[in-house]
Amino acid sequence: MGSDMGKIWCIVPAAGIGLRFGEERPKQYIPFRSSTIIDVTIKTLLSCSKLEKIIVCIHPDDEYAQKSDYINHPKVQVVIGGNERSDSVLSGIQSIQTDKADDDWVLVHDAARPCVRLADINRLIKAAQIHQQGAILAAPIHDTVKEVVNQLAVNTLDRTRLWRALTPQLFKLKDIQTALLSENENSYLMTDEASAIEQLGLPVRIVEGHADNIKITVPADLQLANMYMDQQEEKSCG
Repeated sequence: MGSDMGKIWCIVPAAGIGLRFGEERPKQYIPFRSSTIIDVTIKTLLSCSKLEKIIVCIHPDDEYAQKSDYINHPKVQVVIGGNERSDSVLSGIQSIQTDKADDDWVLVHDAARPCVRLADINRLIKAAQIHQQGAILAAPIHDTVKEVVNQLAVNTLDRTRLWRALTPQLFKLKDIQTALLSENENSYLMTDEASAIEQLGLPVRIVEGHADNIKITVPADLQLANMYMDQQEEKSCG
């Protein structure tokens, strides 16, 4: 087991338009707290001193990014993303080609997960550093989980083996780049970076994160995220 780790580049895919949210603007730019969802997310990422740069991958027609609180921050870089999540992450990787090194890592975090805790990010980085393996934040599932076919329950899954994948997800730069390029070549549509890494047969270490690290997808999530942020702030002041 090693302890060395090169630079950690953070990539935030934010090229989606968030149709399920039902707003004209992409969901990451919906007002949240005193700014927007994505700005709250970026603020937490900037508080992590271990990150070299935060690369935000936006839609080519994005007209909201220029209004971000952090658009001119020296550690924030904005690049054009792609049609799929993997395209955006690859675009972010491409933007650091002249600055990267062989031992660098890439940390990917959803723009719409503003409740992520700095302590969880640091624990994820530490686990990847100690084991020299890709790692993701995840939360164990406590509910009974059913497999459903045609609206009928056909099986009850063993929940002790089931975890809910969260972000950030952290991988060696060379591994995630290879995995995403392979995914594109084989037309395999991933839902997260870990699934692309798994297709290469590489290990993905699970690091337990807080369950309040939710992804804002529908309007009801916004109220829940706001409550979680209130709770986090109360605990930090207590």
